[in-house]
Amino acid sequence: MLRPLEALVGAVARSDPQAHYVFVGDYVNRGPDSRRVIDLLLSLSRATFLRGNHDDIFDLLLSGQCCSCHASAPDPVSAFAWFMQHGLAETLMSYGADWAELESLVHRPSPRRVEQLMNMVPARHQIFIRSLRLGYEADDFFVVHGFWNPDQPDDSPSPGAQPTADPRACYEMLWERFTHAEIHRKKRWKRTGYFGHTPVFNYRSGADAFTPIRGEKIVLLDTAVALSAAGMLSAVCPETGAVMQADQAGTITELS
Repeated sequence: MLRPLEALVGAVARSDPQAHYVFVGDYVNRGPDSRRVIDLLLSLSRATFLRGNHDDIFDLLLSGQCCSCHASAPDPVSAFAWFMQHGLAETLMSYGADWAELESLVHRPSPRRVEQLMNMVPARHQIFIRSLRLGYEADDFFVVHGFWNPDQPDDSPSPGAQPTADPRACYEMLWERFTHAEIHRKKRWKRTGYFGHTPVFNYRSGADAFTPIRGEKIVLLDTAVALSAAGMLSAVCPETGAVMQADQAGTITELS
């Protein structure tokens, strides 16, 4: 979703020229401009990029590797077939793929054809996807794409420890979602956790359907900019709590 991303990054930069950005993942699929989104991200000098489940699937397609292979996508061919239903076609078309070729591959997939198709993604973008981290930590907060168990302390292991040797931890960080009860219950974390992945409209409706959710030591940031015409792309400042949002047209709103 390039237009709201450009608008939001620009608004944050004007508010704080020294801002450090921490992105919660999912740079591909859903929206039509994945290639230009990654180009924009690569132009930022003060930024940390975390891995989302969509990025992990894209990595599997590109390199044959991922942090946590989902049971529905244990290999590139099955991942291709699954995510063609979730925005992969738009992503690949942003890199120059032809729709007829994609449709043909859906009906007659093979490892070799998928590999040939993914070769159109520039090497710089492939390296970007392969190098995405699972977590980010600061003194007062941590950031993960999907989930951190409320009963799991945030320091042993910590979210930034890259627990790739623990398949269950990787899966939770990329794929699990919080329940309504988990959002609001007491947690064993010392710091506040910030997460994407779970659209906040799963728990809200009306005027609050597209604003971040704040619970007990938790902030949910996925305000559904690619899932709804009314969705927003949100940025939250951990130090001040200030929220900036951009809609699909790039119009900025600031929340107190």
